[in-house]
Parts: sequence; structure tokens; C-alpha cells
Amino acid sequence: MGPDLRPPGVYPAFAEPSATGLSRADTRVAGFVGVAQRGPLDEPRRITSWDEFVEVYGYDPAHYLTHSIEAFFRNGGQTCWVVRVAHIPRDGSPRTIDHATCAELVAIDDWNKPGLRVLANSEGRWGNHIWVSFQHSTGASALLTQDVEVGAGVAQVSTTRGFRVGALVRIYDREHSDYVILTEVGERSLRWGASTPINRPHRAAGPTHVEVLEFDLHVSLRDRREVFKGLQMHPSSRRYAPRVIGQESRLIRLEDLESRSPPPHNMPEPCPPTKLAAGRDGAEQITPEDFIGHDRGPGDRAGMLSLLSVDEVSQLVCPDAMVFLDRQPGPEGELKTQRVQDTMVDLCENLKDRFAILDCPRTRDIEVVKRWRRRVDSSYAAFYWPWVGVMASDGAVRRIPPSGIMAGIYARRDAQDGVHQAPANVPVADAVDVSVPVTEDDLGVLNTEGVNVLRLARGIRPWGARTASSDPRWRYVNVRRLFIMLRRSIEAGMAWAVFEHNQEKTWESVRELVSAFLGDLYQKGMFAGGKPEDSYFVKCDAETNPPEAVANGILTCEIGIAPAIPAEFIVISVMQNTGGAD
Repeated sequence: MGPDLRPPGVYPAFAEPSATGLSRADTRVAGFVGVAQRGPLDEPRRITSWDEFVEVYGYDPAHYLTHSIEAFFRNGGQTCWVVRVAHIPRDGSPRTIDHATCAELVAIDDWNKPGLRVLANSEGRWGNHIWVSFQHSTGASALLTQDVEVGAGVAQVSTTRGFRVGALVRIYDREHSDYVILTEVGERSLRWGASTPINRPHRAAGPTHVEVLEFDLHVSLRDRREVFKGLQMHPSSRRYAPRVIGQESRLIRLEDLESRSPPPHNMPEPCPPTKLAAGRDGAEQITPEDFIGHDRGPGDRAGMLSLLSVDEVSQLVCPDAMVFLDRQPGPEGELKTQRVQDTMVDLCENLKDRFAILDCPRTRDIEVVKRWRRRVDSSYAAFYWPWVGVMASDGAVRRIPPSGIMAGIYARRDAQDGVHQAPANVPVADAVDVSVPVTEDDLGVLNTEGVNVLRLARGIRPWGARTASSDPRWRYVNVRRLFIMLRRSIEAGMAWAVFEHNQEKTWESVRELVSAFLGDLYQKGMFAGGKPEDSYFVKCDAETNPPEAVANGILTCEIGIAPAIPAEFIVISVMQNTGGAD
């Protein structure tokens, strides 16, 4: 009810806070970790399309991340977070030839001193193909209207249009020139500081001209061109070169080397188009620790552990963990890949709000796959095999680990049918073949072992939805992911109850909200049972919240559900009728 407004004044209107209904959490967002051509290192970036990925991270056919992301979007993925990793020093030591570095070029000034360092905006050899050139130019100009004496700090001019604070300005006549950095621009006046003094008198009748000196920077990478005009070297200028480039360029960044050359000699010398150099990918010597990264608290996370702060991620995918096996077939490569995958599982087990999609080695030996699967016992992970040949955007058939494909199928299944549906028996988009055609006998063995097989069946389809758990209650991927969705939804929807009075009124609100939410899921077929009471229950009362728990500020709500189990085996009984009256 609104306040009774009469004469002008302040009228308080009190409204009771109300709890809103719970909504289903989004379980379609994947978190990818891997090697890319370019892009930010150790920093999660939200990507919503294949074109956006290529724009930010480039196209790298030498590793699996690029084509796994492409397969993710082609198979129904809508949003993912990407963490690019590379080999870089983790202990503050200087980078060596084995580490990822940015391509660069040092631009000298008029006195042959280092003035600006031009850097590719991310590490990698891609930056070695960037060309840059510098050109001097002039900007706004005016005429001096009153004489300026030696040591003066202000000039009266015909116009100040186009003059800005921080600009380098030349005051000159037929014989002499002085250079100042503007500190204030008035209606018809220009001021500068003592750091750029006037060394000789200037007469308005000279005539004496006043003009802005600036420089332009041209950048190119293949068919991309960037041009930045009217740049300045003083930090107080709105056109201070490092700041402008940092905000506007998608290719480079600048570092001011703070040359001691005085204006105007601190401006970069004009130069023809010149390539950046010394950029390195840091992929050849990459280690499991580069993939895993570190977690030193908010603001200092790297690698896979940087995804700890991204609550939106519900699937964890790392196809490039397989590069260790490619480079070092045998126990040493296996241990490195397993180190990455074990961290993925540990992260999901600890957070309990995301699921790891794991790849098996690219092998034809069923026993190797079975042994690989047996290392892990977790309901927060699932293994997929064999690898899949997909038609990539470059027209080539690329054989990739299946994890990126499955992340897209998880998202497609969730969007079309719901998280309670098993992500299986749907066609893989643009799939050409599988690395190993699996026979019916091998398929049965692998399914029993908990390896989900991609098989040739009306195209190529995932033919399994089992977790890596030995617990029968958590045998199926969709059951675990259903509970992940419930956890996320209830955690977000019950935030209003924190610091509310721990009493019957609050318990009743909790029961009503959760019951309504579960009732809606029941109507959508997410639970087993012929009627609601057989499918779920919600208990939040004095029994679940005894006095000692209330005294400690603990509110407990018990929820039980009966998840729908997928029908893996369809048994059809066929009987022969040998004749007779019936």
C-alpha cells in the first residue's frame, strides 16, 4: 500500500521483504582449459559464439582446444568460459626461451633513446606477423595575439579550438621555436608549466604561430588494419599513446619507457612498417602445472583453478590434457595427463556444483581404455571414447577428443529436454568417423566398466551415460547433474533466508518455496514416481531444527527426491503362436 500523499513532504512507505520463487539453474555452460594461438593467459573469458572465440583466441590446428570449442558450438553449446594456458614462470623468475612471450618492437625517439615498447596484446608467435609504423603530424593551430616573453607561462591566441591539456605545442616564428606541454586551455589562452619554459621572446606581429605536434601509429595484421591518430607522449593528455592503444587496439599495447629526452625529442621517430619479433607460444614445454595453475586467493588465480571464481561454469573440459600422451607415449605422458584429469575431478568433487567430462587416450586397445577408466571413482566425472573425426571450418577432417563434443551435447540436451534426460543417443554434428569402430561385445564390456562409447549408429552418437562412480545410486550422468542443478537452484533461491528469524514462519516459507519448485520439476517428468508424495519430500520444522541448532544459527531443510533413471536396456519378449483356438 502506498503512502497517503497530501502536502509536499517526505512520506515513508514500508514494504515487507518477500521471498521470490526458485528458478532452475543453468547447467549448460562449459569451462574449457587449453592451448590457443593468442588471447589472455590464465584469465577466464566468457565466449558466446565460434566467431567470438576465433576473434579472441585465433585458430590453432596444432592443439585440440580450437576444434573442441568449434564442436561445442556446433553440437548445441551456447556459452562457455575459456582459460588459455601456456608455459610461463610461476615463481617470479624471468622468462626464458621456453616460456610464452609477447612479440615486441622498441621504438626510439629523436635522440636515439628507447621511447616506447610496442607489444602484441598477448603472448604467442602470432604477434610476429604484426606490422607497425610511426608518422609525425600536426593538429590544431592558431596565431599568437599578444607577445610572449622569456619565462612566460601563458599565451593569448586567436582560437583554442582543438587544443587539449597534455598536448605538445610548438610556438614558432620565422627564426625560433619553443615547445611546451599544455596544463590549461582557456577561451583564448593556453597555459603550460615550468617544466617546459619559454627560452626566447615571441612577438605577435611576427607573425607567431602556435600548433599541436602529435604522431600517428599504423598497425596491421594480415587483412586487419588499425590507425591511431593524434597521439601524445604526456600522461596528462587524453590522447596519451599507451592509454589510447590499451583501450582501443585489439592487436597491440604500448609501454612508455620514460625517455629522458625533452619534448619534442621524446616523440617516436618516424619509421616505415616494421614487424614485431621474438613472440613465443610457450606450448612446446608446457607442463601439467601450467594447466592446473594456482589459487592464492581472489585476484590471484591461474590456469584451471581460475575457474573457481566463475560460478556459471557447470562442466569442466580439458581436451589438451591429451597433448602429453601425444608427445610422450607411455608412462611418463600418461602420468602428466592423469595429473590434469585428477585435478579436474578433485575440483568438481570439492565444489559439488560442476561435472568433469574426461577423455580416454587415442588408442585401439580396449584394455588401455578400461585401465584408464579404473583410476577414477567419482560421480562428478564421466569418461568418453573413442575420438571423433569432425569436419572443421577449414575444410579438413580433424580427429579430436570427444569431451568438447559432449559438452555441446550436454548443453543441447539440457535446453531441449532438461538436465534429467541422459546426454546420449543424439547425433554428433559434422562427425565423419570414429578412431575405433566399437563392436557390440566391446561396447557391452566398456559400458559395464563405465566408459561411454561413441559409436556408428544412425550417424555417430554417444551410446552411454554413466559416471565414473562405483556407487549404484550415482551410476548415471543425468542423475548426478540433476542434483547439481538442484543444489545450484536451491542455493541461489534461498539466499533471502540468510539472517531471517530461525522460526516457524521462516520454516514455512522455505517449505512452500522448495515444494513449489520440486512440484514444477515433477510435472516436467524429472522425478520417478506416479504421484508427488512418491517422488519427493520437503521437511523443515522443529524436528529438523532443534533448539541447539537454532541457538547456533543453523536452519536445516531436508529434501528427498527420486530421480528418473534412464532405460539402458530395452527388453522385448517375442513369443511364437503355434496355433489353436486362442
